[in-house]
Amino acid sequence: MEQITTREARACDAERIVEMIAHLAQHHDDLAQIEVEDLVFLCFGPTPWLKLIVAEREGQIVGYAALQKKVQLQFARRLMDVQHLFVDAAMRGQGVGRALMQSAAEHAALHRCAGLTLGVMAHNLHAQGFYREIGFEERETGGAIQMMRALPLQCAHSNP
Repeated sequence: MEQITTREARACDAERIVEMIAHLAQHHDDLAQIEVEDLVFLCFGPTPWLKLIVAEREGQIVGYAALQKKVQLQFARRLMDVQHLFVDAAMRGQGVGRALMQSAAEHAALHRCAGLTLGVMAHNLHAQGFYREIGFEERETGGAIQMMRALPLQCAHSNP
């Protein structure tokens, strides 16, 4: 069996990553609305919002991690948030998730981050166990809730 390797994603990987995003959304009873063009803009455009890392086996992409910079300004502390971690169902339990998370940690360390953060659904006990195995600990959120105000979307080519 060929070894699992990881690397930074490239724009030419976008179609495969969008497929995997759809599988992850389906797992969470969601319907992915992202298109290849959206992913290319978000991750490979002039001001990327996310860093993508892919895992490969025998030249095929079998998983990905999506990373986003985060900061705790009051402490001047940089963090890297794992927005997504996905491994093809047939490849689970074979070290793909571990390899992706190791690459995420290396990327965060390269950017002098104090740590990796992530969110996991309360009912997803399997994922919680995996994250604990690789060194993650639950942190008190101080009772914070997330709030959002929707804004009208503007076309990229329109004038501000």
